[in-house]
Amino acid sequence: MRRPSPSTTPFCHVTWQRHGGRAEEMAYALGGRAVHVYPGALAARRLVLVRYAVSVLLTAAALVRLRPRAVVVVNPPVVPGLVVAAYARLTGARFLLDSHTSSFGVKGNAVAARTLGITRWLGRRSSGVMVTTSSWVAEVQRWGARGLVVHEAPPAWQVAPAVRSERPQVLFVGVFSSDEPVAEVVAAAALLPDVDVLVTGDVDRAPAGMVEAAPSNVVFTGFLDQQAYRARLEQSDVVLALTTEPTSVMRAAYEAVYARRALVVSDWPTLREVFPLARHRGNEAAALADGVREALSDDPAAAADRAEQALSVQAERWDDQLDAMRTALALPVPTPQGA
Repeated sequence: MRRPSPSTTPFCHVTWQRHGGRAEEMAYALGGRAVHVYPGALAARRLVLVRYAVSVLLTAAALVRLRPRAVVVVNPPVVPGLVVAAYARLTGARFLLDSHTSSFGVKGNAVAARTLGITRWLGRRSSGVMVTTSSWVAEVQRWGARGLVVHEAPPAWQVAPAVRSERPQVLFVGVFSSDEPVAEVVAAAALLPDVDVLVTGDVDRAPAGMVEAAPSNVVFTGFLDQQAYRARLEQSDVVLALTTEPTSVMRAAYEAVYARRALVVSDWPTLREVFPLARHRGNEAAALADGVREALSDDPAAAADRAEQALSVQAERWDDQLDAMRTALALPVPTPQGA
């Protein structure tokens, strides 16, 4: 079995998702490269098999070119994991499976449920499976694999400090997936007439009639690229990150903390543990409206202090998770500059 030479790329993060931000940020944190494969011209559902075939070729070509000694690969779908597993088998590279909650067949992901056997197979051949909660770690261990709780790296962007506007803006970050209580957010907006509520995500995926029937203070932004998303986040006073899935840890909630913005999250035990300084509310309109009002009631000094405390907790947790990833992938700890 041929081992990658010392001159190769130390690490790659492979993703086939529409957004490549997570891969780019983790690659930067681990001193490597992101391999973001998403042929946008083939995005239509009827072209999925063609897109997957092209993506397999592009992924394999990138791995051959970069020859990483360690790889993280996002799951679902399982196909890029199979490509990375084959590469690891041929070269002796280590890999971690970056398994989103939906990869376990929850959140209405029927395809992931049908391919869960492949996910288990990949997990047993990996150096670890990255998950959101200790409960998923226990599930992965039942497969005979190693589980690691890993969330989100610091973002590549920065935003200006929060400045409370006369008419506050609340940003609900989502993609209209099955676990997002979008209807409840729209109903909460009706209880907050002096606040603008921005809802992200491709409006073609919105439930029929929702956009037309929404109150006038609801703005459906459509899909936001990274630059537009950063701008919306910077303009926001409060971020809503909500889910009906108890084991989800939303990237949007992490981004809100990194941006030092007030945060309202769904009231699940996992989210209470991960975001102890957020406002935790049930996914009902009245409760969400109450959470927004409470977040907006803080005076600027109290809000800034709360945001800094939340950021400190998050940064310390990320350092621990980063160390666990380095250990699993046998990556060296970088030497501090000037050492």
